[in-house]
Amino acid sequence: MKVHNINGTSDNKCKCGSWKAHWEKFNERKNTWPKYCAAYGCLESATVGAHVQKDSGTDKWFIIPFCNKHNGREFQGKSIEVSAGTSFAPANREETCEK
Repeated sequence: MKVHNINGTSDNKCKCGSWKAHWEKFNERKNTWPKYCAAYGCLESATVGAHVQKDSGTDKWFIIPFCNKHNGREFQGKSIEVSAGTSFAPANREETCEK
């Protein structure tokens, strides 16, 4: 599956304290935080909960574990292949932590 990192989301906050904590509470598989970035083939540590959209055409925002590189400006707006089994958490606060 491919996703693209959403530009201009660094100021978005939620009641969880961080988007990493948000992902840990609300990811679809109830997984624990992974060791590696969700970008396919990346062996960097997953350090942040990144805001992404699936390239499949949905307008919904999600949080996935990324390294700083894949969450950086270099990749914003570009399609990134994610590893099979990547667990997504909805980024919509009204449906999750602010319910």
